[in-house]
Amino acid sequence: MAHDADQDAAQAAPGKARTAPGTRLATLALLATALVGLWQAWGLERWAIDGPGAGLWPMIVATVCVALSAIVLIWPGPAGATEEGDTDAIDTRELARTRSTFNLYCLALIGLAVGAAYGGFVMTSLAVSILLVRFAEGRSWGAALLYGVSAALVGLVCFAWLLRVDLPTGPIERAFLALVR
Repeated sequence: MAHDADQDAAQAAPGKARTAPGTRLATLALLATALVGLWQAWGLERWAIDGPGAGLWPMIVATVCVALSAIVLIWPGPAGATEEGDTDAIDTRELARTRSTFNLYCLALIGLAVGAAYGGFVMTSLAVSILLVRFAEGRSWGAALLYGVSAALVGLVCFAWLLRVDLPTGPIERAFLALVR
């Protein structure tokens, strides 16, 4: 198990856990962002005659974000340790895998935008979901296919049919909507 100065500080003075450099700055940035979101949501209509207005949900989310970032700013917790007891020491292989996964998700976003314009929602979400689950998450082909088909079907049924959202259409969407509308 790795041994570092943060563990020594936490053991030497249990009431005074050190925080990593930059933690306060990052928390202050999150608090500032949450406060800007709250300020922007404040001007929206929270309630109308017919029910909740456009600003109710943003107001709730911004309030929760402000509260959570304020709590983390006041009580940051011990640095370097997680619930499992590991430290901030990162294995270079794990770091490379994390970067690879992040890059795959970035490429998937580009693929979603371009693919939806040309292939429609179902084919694009099916392909991107399968590729992400298989390669970014490292699951089996069976799990990837099951998840991809489920995600495409849920998106098609819930959004295109039940909520009547105009999704990018391809041959599958046109055939499905011809059946149900």
